[in-house]
Amino acid sequence: MVSDARIVRTREALREAMTELAAESPLEAITVRAIAARAAIGYATFFRHYPDKDALLADVADKLIREFLQRVAPLLQERDRAAAARSMCDFVLEHLSIYKALIAGGSGETVRAEMLRQTMATMSATRKRKADGPLDDLMLFHLVSATLNLLAWWLRNLESVEVATMAEVIERAVLSPVSGLLQSPPAEV
Repeated sequence: MVSDARIVRTREALREAMTELAAESPLEAITVRAIAARAAIGYATFFRHYPDKDALLADVADKLIREFLQRVAPLLQERDRAAAARSMCDFVLEHLSIYKALIAGGSGETVRAEMLRQTMATMSATRKRKADGPLDDLMLFHLVSATLNLLAWWLRNLESVEVATMAEVIERAVLSPVSGLLQSPPAEV
């Protein structure tokens, strides 16, 4: 019987291998054999943990999203939008290779759509209060999709756009407007 600790270590090794390989090659060029070799596990062992490479990639993205939200959520709850935007950008830089692969890589739209879906699901599940109608869901969708699109653009233009500038863009273009809409009561019809 395989211990829980061993399962956790193997999955972490696989996530690290995927992240390292994403820094070296486009996602579509990464094979399960390469992931298993980098993680120092057998090829068949990979399939005891994930049905395919996409499932591993989804797990990597999910872990990244949870860490990202854990870092940024307190700042958003304090309504410190500038610090939240800066924290977002710093987090992306700290995990640059995997973010480039996930939202600015050659796989582009498919992977970014999955990141959007996963981020929406995670944020919805961790909301302090339930959505109060379609406007709340729409604002969450706008917040997540606009932020992901801005980050994707930034990652393609990293050499020419400073982190402070990008943080200001996210704060002014996304966080402040969404915050204002969420704080104002709905208009009477």
